Amino acid sequence: MSDEQIKQETGLSREDHENRNQFNELPKGKIKPSEDKTIWTDDDGRPWKLNAEPNAAYHQPYPVPIAFIRAHLGEFIPYLKVPNLKFISPNADGKYSEIVANRYTGELIIEQKIMGTFNLATDAPDAMTDGKLPTTGEHNLLDVIPHNKYGGGYKHIAVGVETGSIEKGPIVLAHLEEES
Repeated sequence: MSDEQIKQETGLSREDHENRNQFNELPKGKIKPSEDKTIWTDDDGRPWKLNAEPNAAYHQPYPVPIAFIRAHLGEFIPYLKVPNLKFISPNADGKYSEIVANRYTGELIIEQKIMGTFNLATDAPDAMTDGKLPTTGEHNLLDVIPHNKYGGGYKHIAVGVETGSIEKGPIVLAHLEEES
């Protein structure tokens, strides 16, 4: 499928897709869990919703089907847990910033193909409750399909941070979970 056909289908050009992360906001300081273990907050009090591990399958160092299976099995067999945790947080415009961090080191994942990506969808009013963006509607059209068809050649990690400008992601998790 050509870039023009993808743009006709999604309304999003390759350039817009690959530059989406210029709007992706990072947490201020480190995020830490609150009483609700699925809501973490940064140093400014901004909430970041921890997504269920199967919903982070695109952000693992394994093929998506393997990551999805490991995410489910990891609930029962701890050594099979996926290494990366995914968090989303609403921006002022109703779109969602997204970060992915290594659960063991707390480090922000900056690898192009699996890092967190800014979500252009605005049709997810329950995302912070549900812990995921919907798999249909705008999220599918503006975020999932472009990633699957254009690929993960993102030009930015986040606002003001171009891909390749840092060698290692900063530590963004203040509290690393205890492994059993």
